[in-house]
Amino acid sequence: MKTSEEYRAMTIAALMKDKNWQDLGKCHATANEHWQSDWINENTSLKVKVRDDFDDDKDAGGYDIVSLDDKKMRIQAKIRATNIYLEQTRRHSKKNKGAASKNGHVVYRVGEMDVFLISRPFLEEYSNMNKWELIALPAKALENPKNPGFIYNNVPKKIWKEYVGKAKEVLEEVYESI
Repeated sequence: MKTSEEYRAMTIAALMKDKNWQDLGKCHATANEHWQSDWINENTSLKVKVRDDFDDDKDAGGYDIVSLDDKKMRIQAKIRATNIYLEQTRRHSKKNKGAASKNGHVVYRVGEMDVFLISRPFLEEYSNMNKWELIALPAKALENPKNPGFIYNNVPKKIWKEYVGKAKEVLEEVYESI
């Protein structure tokens, strides 16, 4: 028998061989939240932590990272290897009316978080997080004009490309604007 770390390494190697970016993202999701939190703390004036209030919010809705002392800035962490899609799995209910997208997933409401922080892996070395790129997207800039009050389910490249290389500035500007 192998260790759990060895099985995880085998899984990641197989997913990389198959170029299964979606499942690789799922495997790295929690690590990504911690990596993004560390990156923010080391590269910006902000101090943040990975969300840990699950006793208060069992569904952990809307965000993954929060500003440390004042809890006023909420960041949703994502990994996206190709397109930037922002759908999630939530039940279709009265509470989520207007949020259902055509493919059966649910889109985010504009006020659920302040920033989407997107990790873009270097695909040839997916597990080397030091080679990943971060794109910070203000939630307000992602409101879908065809579905007011909700975020795009698939962010047009013409929007997100404006924010490439500006993660530090965007995070600090959004924090100051709250």
